[in-house]
Amino acid sequence: MTIVSAQPEAQKGNAAMYWSMAYKVSDALMLLTNGGALARLAAQPQTAPALADRLGWQADPLATVLDVLVRAGVLERQDDTYQVPAATAAVLPLIVMESQVRQWHAANQSLEKMVQQGVAADPLSQIPGASYLDNYQAAMAASARALALHLFRHGGLAKARKVVDIGGADGAVSVQLGQLMPVAAFAVVDRPPVAAHFQRRMATLAQPERFRFVADDVTRPDALLAVAADADAVIISNLLHLLGARHIRALLLALKEVLPSGCRVLVYDQFIDPAQFDAASMMVIDWVNLGSLFDLCDGDMVALLDTLGYADAAARRFPLLPGALVGATIP
Repeated sequence: MTIVSAQPEAQKGNAAMYWSMAYKVSDALMLLTNGGALARLAAQPQTAPALADRLGWQADPLATVLDVLVRAGVLERQDDTYQVPAATAAVLPLIVMESQVRQWHAANQSLEKMVQQGVAADPLSQIPGASYLDNYQAAMAASARALALHLFRHGGLAKARKVVDIGGADGAVSVQLGQLMPVAAFAVVDRPPVAAHFQRRMATLAQPERFRFVADDVTRPDALLAVAADADAVIISNLLHLLGARHIRALLLALKEVLPSGCRVLVYDQFIDPAQFDAASMMVIDWVNLGSLFDLCDGDMVALLDTLGYADAAARRFPLLPGALVGATIP
């Protein structure tokens, strides 16, 4: 994989200067997130004085911060009234999660420990309390509808009757797919602690019997391989970046051996695009923190699937989703 220097339009000029100061905008965004200001603006457009009054903040510095975020494209302003545009509203759960993760990694000195000592840090297993896992599940569900639509349209799922969703969290993607595939059954595979979140989502459905949760560790996939043996399609979404290269290869090889001929395997993840610097590129730092060191591009994944004996491996990107979708078939 060849990586080129690809500067976003916003930071053309001195890249080092731009990125050394970009944290200031992130700090402003996290302040509004943690203080509840962003949620209030999403619920109802407000002036800076009105918002400050409700939060007990100071109006003038708040207005200055809001204007910076308007210029950054995060907020919109009409006369003296600020509002959250649709693009920002769509990722509010992700912003909440990012804020919590950022604070935890900073306090834990995750990047320094990994780069200097090789000690990885996993907030999913180390952040105390249920709120982080709640925020994580909400963040993973934020793009579920868009991802499910792309999986259905471009993944060859029209005839699938049994779908295994590996790393499916609380089942958000499977539930969205279920609306597009009304006769299909879904098995959602994830870590045992996620089961409670899955059950809460199932409680809102008219046909929860079409979905079941399978607790398993994908680094030692026992229950997963058993449930996948007669699958028509397997989805692996936003999971591989949590695994090291050895475990990625082992999981894909194990699936190749057990899945029936004709089964579709769809991998969606934050694969980087070597030709540009985007959100997926920034997430590489997260993978360094975790110790997985995930920096694959979609071409790498296609090549790996080819090497492991999958057929018809191909990649596709979508304008409103980071990362890429890689699909293949069991020969």
